[in-house]
Amino acid sequence: MADQRSVRSSQLISPYGPGAIVDIGDESLLLTDLKGWPRNLIDVKLPRLARELGVTSLKSPPEKPEFGQDVDYKSVTAIRFPRWMFCPSCRKMEYWKTESGHMDEGQPVCSILKCRKRALVPMRFVMACQSGHMGDVPWDYWAHSGSNGNRKCPSKKSNLYFTSKPELGSGLEALLVECRYCKSYRDLGNITSPDAIQSIGLRCTGSQPWETWEEGCQESPVVLQRGASNLYFPVVRSALDIPVVEAKQEHGEKSAAIRSHNFFSACQNLYESKSEDAARSLAIIIAGDNNCTVDDVFEVLKPLEEHKGKIGAPPSAEELQEAEWKVLVSPDVETSSNPQFSARVESSLSANDYWKIAEKIERVVLLDKLREVRAFCGYERVKPTNELIPPAGQNEDIKWLPAIEVFGEGIFIEFSDRALTAWENKSSHFIQSRIGLLIKRYGENDLSYLPEPSARLVVLHTMAHLLIRQLSFECGYSSGSIRERIYAAEGQVGILIYTADSDSEGSLGGLVQQGEAARLMATFAAALDQASWCSNDPVCSEMETQGVMGLNKAACHSCTLVSETSCGMNNLLLDRKLLLGDSSGNGLFSDSLAIIKSGV
Repeated sequence: MADQRSVRSSQLISPYGPGAIVDIGDESLLLTDLKGWPRNLIDVKLPRLARELGVTSLKSPPEKPEFGQDVDYKSVTAIRFPRWMFCPSCRKMEYWKTESGHMDEGQPVCSILKCRKRALVPMRFVMACQSGHMGDVPWDYWAHSGSNGNRKCPSKKSNLYFTSKPELGSGLEALLVECRYCKSYRDLGNITSPDAIQSIGLRCTGSQPWETWEEGCQESPVVLQRGASNLYFPVVRSALDIPVVEAKQEHGEKSAAIRSHNFFSACQNLYESKSEDAARSLAIIIAGDNNCTVDDVFEVLKPLEEHKGKIGAPPSAEELQEAEWKVLVSPDVETSSNPQFSARVESSLSANDYWKIAEKIERVVLLDKLREVRAFCGYERVKPTNELIPPAGQNEDIKWLPAIEVFGEGIFIEFSDRALTAWENKSSHFIQSRIGLLIKRYGENDLSYLPEPSARLVVLHTMAHLLIRQLSFECGYSSGSIRERIYAAEGQVGILIYTADSDSEGSLGGLVQQGEAARLMATFAAALDQASWCSNDPVCSEMETQGVMGLNKAACHSCTLVSETSCGMNNLLLDRKLLLGDSSGNGLFSDSLAIIKSGV
């Protein structure tokens, strides 16, 4: 393939993981499963996350990855997709096959001489089903399925043309696929209807474009634009590298030490390839360095073998964050450190609080150093459900997941459970009027990728967004590089605002500095003050619902939403009125906002 077909390494986790379509110039490339990745990738060490995801290891994508067919130290396999292309000059369509196509500088070109090697353009539409399968739209069947279609045309594929009729306007009705051999044609007017593919007597093949086998699929495929946002939903799970104390023996400190040994991956590969004698020789070295027995090493290897071919639905973000919460709220968090985690508790919050904000906060922990690992678990298509396609595809011998590690700093804020409970009891009617419709909308849709809405979740999530927007003005980081973690499960009431960068340490110190008591309370006050008005008011504050599927209340781009890279909930489940209140009831910070507005 031609040069300059590459992306950043971190983009192979999201948004361009296995199964994703990447548009580069006039070309459309589809990344295949992990079988097309290099073999000698660097391990990303975080045993807790690997174990929770049901894999033996996590591996970093190649640096400066290029797309191609040769799997070397930095190439990942990609194929041309859609295979159906057309010439912008003569409009002739061609079903691309590498072995028979015409190429110029690595790009498909039209075979007709008068077109002078004009580069072929991929068709705009593909078909996909909710089970995650994808394929080309069968344009040969489509062209011959119209009212004048000749379904028995002997030249179905070789004489198709993609044309338009400008006099019919700019909609899909003005686009046609026609066969110039039998004069059959059909416009694209209803190509995106749910039963478009079924109407021509076809069904989902049950496979991916890079696979040679096909099996039946019960789902009805739909036609989508190849750049549609619902064609590809990457599923990413992340965990912080913190000193988690684990209860089970096999998952305890001894197990973690064995897994982190430099020879463990090699030992694991030998063990899984049934080379037990060679694996034992490495196990002896690992055991000697960790003051344990060889049997202890093999006890760690055995559970990993059980994961073979059994990568299932990943745990939820809440499940992964439970262990983190226990560390962040523990009394000895300052002494629970490792080379990638450093924390200190900020005191004297009330001494710098003029707005009674500290009354709602239990404590603040400043994380001068943190490491986060983000792993690509699979993807979904059409609609996010539990139909997860693993990145390994049908390759049962692949028991690892791609992951990246990022470094940064953060501010952890534990809110007062007592203060939130008192507010919930006092303003129960107001709270129900605000979140009742969100809960209803959530129940009407299959939204497994979002947590179930509650008053605490919406309050914490909205406060995190307001702080991100305000901190971006104060700390030197752009809002897109600041992220959130919401701890709102049962028994948890906190948020972590942090920055983590895959290209550098990401620890300029500016964010942690803003978490110090003298600045944090002022930042809270400024964030609440800014949220009290919106350039879209009164529309924003008075709308019944807004956002995707109506899962937001008083929250829009002018007042509350942040960059997609910053939010873990797709900018949904937000309502600043729950924080600020209005004439019908008190928000969590209504009293503080009154003091702020008074200028005291």
